Amino acid sequence: MTATQFTFDPNRCTGCQACVVACWMENRAVQSRPWRTVHTYNAFAHPDLPVFHLSFACHHCEAPACLEHCPADAYTKDPQTGAVIIHADRCMGCRYCTWACPHDAPKFNEALGTIEKCTLCPERAAQGLEPACVARCPMEALGVSALEEDRPLVGVPGLPPSGTAPAIRIAPLCRPEPPSLGHRPPEASLRAFLNAWLVVPHSKVTLRGEWTLLLFTTVISGLAAWMGASLLGGPPVEGWTFLSLGALVLALSTAHLGRPLRAWRALRHLRTSWLSREVAAVSLFLGLGVLATFYQPALGILAAMAGFLALFVIDRLYRVALKTVPWNLHSAHTLFNGLFLLGLLARNPVLALIMSLLKAGLYLHRKNHFAEIGTPIRPWLSTLRLGVGCLGPLWVAGTHPMLAVALAVLGDLIDRGEFYDELAIPTPQSDLVLRMRKGTGVGAAS
Repeated sequence: MTATQFTFDPNRCTGCQACVVACWMENRAVQSRPWRTVHTYNAFAHPDLPVFHLSFACHHCEAPACLEHCPADAYTKDPQTGAVIIHADRCMGCRYCTWACPHDAPKFNEALGTIEKCTLCPERAAQGLEPACVARCPMEALGVSALEEDRPLVGVPGLPPSGTAPAIRIAPLCRPEPPSLGHRPPEASLRAFLNAWLVVPHSKVTLRGEWTLLLFTTVISGLAAWMGASLLGGPPVEGWTFLSLGALVLALSTAHLGRPLRAWRALRHLRTSWLSREVAAVSLFLGLGVLATFYQPALGILAAMAGFLALFVIDRLYRVALKTVPWNLHSAHTLFNGLFLLGLLARNPVLALIMSLLKAGLYLHRKNHFAEIGTPIRPWLSTLRLGVGCLGPLWVAGTHPMLAVALAVLGDLIDRGEFYDELAIPTPQSDLVLRMRKGTGVGAAS
């Protein structure tokens, strides 16, 4: 068998959903959510743009992001067919693959707490049959063929830019005459209509769904700062408090998993997964911290270094979903939060001032960017964040150092909460909406 690819011709597809139904009929015993989706471009028939459909499932990429980033090593790629397979018995339900995949292929099964996705119908392939979605497409818009080296996919609608090399060939759109709306509405009313309907879908990552991670990152940044400050003349680390907060950190990180009893698998993919590296770094920090506070104080230096390494790694794993400028930096980065708290706890006014100015500058830059593209910025919350989290700690640090720390943590909680709501995971649907906004002159506001 040779590696295969999907082929798709948007000029043939009528959006009938037969492929979606066929996929469900073939896999209904193990499918809790549709693995294939039909997306429609220009569903409202804007008079200046074409209407077409895209039938997408997993593209079984040559360099799959899901496989690269999965900490549990639950994905494999069939060397013969090229199919990317999720092994549910290995999956711990961290859902990081759903963040990493720009094609929205992995689906989280709420009942089982694991990931599921298109399998390329291996049972049918073994019988010499096409995948169910291909076999039952009445317009022959879907197909499979041997994998081609030359697949010009840059700029194809519904495929956000990525380095995954999706195994799919999409036929060029033969743009027909734009559909007629009869009497064309006034430009102002048309723009208002589009602004109301062309809304970028909400990201799969939200504060409501990731509040455990908000607390996890806040506590770990505080512990790292406390350990470092204790070496620089700050308050000494109290062993049982550190141990209790460390246990809370582990509980919060485990509570995020769909299958908590498989948490041990998180160290299976240190070679490429930043989530595996996060688990290793946090575990190293907590282990060294406990040893330093209970048995060997000389290990405090190594523990502090491991703590700030853990903060750096935590920030790295969010890069798959973080789209900020400049340089993908964010005022709520855990490393910045930890360094700011370090300056306050160690009573180092220079470090505290530098980090406060850096965080405030990045925050204002981000809010200005959102204001320019039309995204609501909630000025009252921004004022509270800057006043309480940046200026407040500096104002009271000399007389009430612990109050300064409390204010900094409160400000960081606000900023980190906004951070989770700002994470933007690219998907086929969001790519289509952004292209529609650009094509109609509405803009790229999200």
